[in-house]
Amino acid sequence: MKAVLFLLVVIVLGAGIYYYVSVYQAPKPLAQTTTVTDTLRIVRDSIINAKAYDTIPLGFYQGMLPCKTCEGLQRTILFSDDGHYKMEELSWGKGSVSKRTEGTWEKDKSKFLLYLNDKMVSQYRFVKDSLINIENYGTRIPDSMSRQYALFKKNTAPENPAWNKKRSEGVDIIGSGSDPFWNVEIDDRKFILFKVATAEKPIIVPIEKPISTKDSTVYSVITEAGIVLKISIAPKFCSDGVSDHIYENKMNVWYKGQMYKGCAVIFNKN
Repeated sequence: MKAVLFLLVVIVLGAGIYYYVSVYQAPKPLAQTTTVTDTLRIVRDSIINAKAYDTIPLGFYQGMLPCKTCEGLQRTILFSDDGHYKMEELSWGKGSVSKRTEGTWEKDKSKFLLYLNDKMVSQYRFVKDSLINIENYGTRIPDSMSRQYALFKKNTAPENPAWNKKRSEGVDIIGSGSDPFWNVEIDDRKFILFKVATAEKPIIVPIEKPISTKDSTVYSVITEAGIVLKISIAPKFCSDGVSDHIYENKMNVWYKGQMYKGCAVIFNKN
């Protein structure tokens, strides 16, 4: 009788232990954990890539290309979302002015085609964050030379809170430069303000109608002290020399026999 009872107790205990292990201590399926982890990694990487690399060229791209007759050809292209582009090419070491052209662009599968006067003049393709020039005026550029024909994404001069505040106050044009630091504010209906870091007070004079030339807009006014203040604004790409930003316009200021060079932002382009 004791042997039977002992056997029943062993059976009951064994069943209880088996149930506990199978329900509470069994390892969770590894496949489910791996799937979740992989899914998160794919989503995260997709977000990073979307921020890092463009799918269409918008904004500024710049690079130094080979040049047989100069030290290097600096090419800068501004792509707009309306299908237009502006390009400047500067031959280094020749002391020449930059050559500026404007045209249209379109996407053709994985390539980007640039047109000048409705004629295709060049082709580009994306490699990560770079635009590679693969053809110019019908001449194919070998893949072995692709690194020499790369244009890299540059930062477009961003609008900042101070600019937005000035624009809301009626300012139409802002210009600035360094060495020494200076800035200009132009309200096309009221005044011109010119401030140099080395001066105690800014120069403020009533606005006068500017003169438009072939390649620039020129303001020329007389201050209360009888000194000429001259400001020219040209639609040429410009780097402020401080940041990595590129501006669409250059500004030069002449005052008291000194010339100040810098960049400009035009809020009202009409």
